[in-house]
Amino acid sequence: MKKKILLCLIAQLICWGIMTMSDYMEETYNDSFNLIVVFVVPLMCGVLYIIFRRWIYDNQMVRLKDVVIICETWLICGLILGFLIGALVNNQMWIVSQATGGWEHLLNGIEYMMFAVTLMGIPFVTVVLIESVIGIVKLLRK
Repeated sequence: MKKKILLCLIAQLICWGIMTMSDYMEETYNDSFNLIVVFVVPLMCGVLYIIFRRWIYDNQMVRLKDVVIICETWLICGLILGFLIGALVNNQMWIVSQATGGWEHLLNGIEYMMFAVTLMGIPFVTVVLIESVIGIVKLLRK
């Protein structure tokens, strides 16, 4: 169980690191590919789950208890990190300072909130969907 919690925390930190690096590049170089990262990184988590699933469970059936633990751990880590980082961004205390002033910067920093919400939905879409499909396929094969 500790390995699952640690993997969830590491994956969350990697995702937030990529998001922060992307926002830094956008704020510094004025590139606008940050919204791509907001949606691509969570999709990458689904691919990583499939890879780690093979490593952790060795293609065996995953118990419902394990799926619930993974989803709860991911959600709790996401809520804590999302709330902390969002508060830091809104108070101009985050690593990447946000441009302020004027209408063009009114919603600057909202991408962190969008990312937190998108990232929290990962286990419910990815884990539950993947495990359901794998379970149905294995039942049909029998």
